[in-house]
Amino acid sequence: MCLILLAAGVRPGLPLVVAANRDEFHARPSAAAHRWPGTAGIAAGRDLEAGGTWLGVAGSGRCAAVTNVSELPSPGTFRSRGDLVPGFLANGEGARAYADQIEGDAYRGFNLLLWDGEDLVYTSNRHPPRVLEPGVHALANGELDEARFKVSRSRAALAEALASASEATLADALFAPLADRSLPPEPEQRTVAGMTGAEVAALAAPFIVGERYGTRASTVVIVSERAVALQERRFAPGGVPAGITSFRWNLS
Repeated sequence: MCLILLAAGVRPGLPLVVAANRDEFHARPSAAAHRWPGTAGIAAGRDLEAGGTWLGVAGSGRCAAVTNVSELPSPGTFRSRGDLVPGFLANGEGARAYADQIEGDAYRGFNLLLWDGEDLVYTSNRHPPRVLEPGVHALANGELDEARFKVSRSRAALAEALASASEATLADALFAPLADRSLPPEPEQRTVAGMTGAEVAALAAPFIVGERYGTRASTVVIVSERAVALQERRFAPGGVPAGITSFRWNLS
C-alpha cells in the first residue's frame, strides 16, 4: 500500500511537486535513497528483493512513481513493477510514449505516474493512460483521486500546503500530510491477504503505523524551473524515525 500526492502547474515556478509514502513490510530489505550508478543520474531508494524502486528522479528533472493495485494476487510469473520507474528515468522517451509501450499483461496490477519535464502522465494496466491537466491529485492503490478517506484527505492537505507555505517552509509543509495518522470515522471494509484485522484497519491512515507493516519512507520531490530536490525520511517499525537523505540538482 502506498500514497502519492502530486501537483502539476499549481504553484508559479514549480512545475511539479510530489509527496509520497512508501508502505511495506518492515522485513523486506531495501536501501535508502541514493544515487544509482550509471549516466542517467537516478536518485531513488531501492527494493533489494526485486531490484526496482517505488519513486525516483533523474538529474534531467524526470520523475516517476508506482503503486500496486489492491486486488487478489494473480497466479503466474510477472515482471517486477518496481522496474517501471528506473526504466522511464533512464530513457529519453516522452512520458506518453513510454506509457504506450508498456506491456501491461507482464505485470500485476499497477498505477504509474510519469513526468518528463513537460507532461505528467497517469497510466495503469487497469485504466487507460492519460495526460493530466494542471491540478492537485492523489493516488493510493485504486484509481487516481478515488473517494477514499486517505486519498481525499491527503489531496486537500496538499492543496492547503501549496497555497499557504512559504518557499522556505514548503518542504516541511509537504511532509505534514504524509505524517497524518488519522483514521476514518468508520472502518473501511477491506480484506488483505496475510494481514490481521487490526493491520488492515491501520491501512486507512495516510501514515501507517505497525510492527510488521507500515510506512517505511516519506519522500518529497520539488521540481522548480531551476532545480530538482528530493528528500526522504525513513521509519522503523512503530513509525520510529530512522534517517533522512536529501539530494538537489541544478537544471540546465
